Amino acid sequence: MAKILQFFYEVLGLEWGWAIILLTVLVKIVLFPTSISQFRSAEQIKKIQPLLQKIQEKYKNDPQELQKKTLELYRTHNVKPLGGCLPILIQLPFLVGLFRVLSTPDVYGIDMTNAVFLGMNLANSGYVPLGVISGVTTFIHQKMTPTAADSSQSTFMYIMPLFIGWITVTLKAGVGLYWVASTILGIGQQWIINRFILAKERSDEELAEKKGQEPEEKPKKAKPKESTE
Repeated sequence: MAKILQFFYEVLGLEWGWAIILLTVLVKIVLFPTSISQFRSAEQIKKIQPLLQKIQEKYKNDPQELQKKTLELYRTHNVKPLGGCLPILIQLPFLVGLFRVLSTPDVYGIDMTNAVFLGMNLANSGYVPLGVISGVTTFIHQKMTPTAADSSQSTFMYIMPLFIGWITVTLKAGVGLYWVASTILGIGQQWIINRFILAKERSDEELAEKKGQEPEEKPKKAKPKESTE
């Protein structure tokens, strides 16, 4: 990560701020297939949520039967409950790597002491406007993400952006810039996934269901041939 960042700065001649944004774009492009898998899994779980709630209500006093029926529901609808975890695990090393490089750039031979971008010194913290943008973009991204609607998640949707905004203010502006750029790109990716991938899959499923529900046409009886005699 550090070498790529230095390449953007030293060879391409970009400012450190633009170098961070370009590196974020590169990481997002590399991890885009995992994002598709992650949101597809979330969409599948969201679809079966009403059925899952019925099972939980029906077998709330029988844990073993509840587990059995839940697994049967997953198999019936071809849902992999851990399908969204693997993409996150794949993304984690990239995120940790970027965070460490931008948090302690001097350890990796990067000098950001005088790196100024949009009026912010990327080596300093305490930029409230950056925190506000971080919180707002995080909220928008969460609203676009497929999820099962319940009261706890609704509360979390408001608390998480506030927490992320506060964290952004306390961290170095370089890290905050990365997070904001990553979130904005994530919003764009989510729109693409919702508009062109998940929407097409929903359309295909609805078409398949309609075809399955249409009654088969009865074969018409052949008219008896008229006698020529």
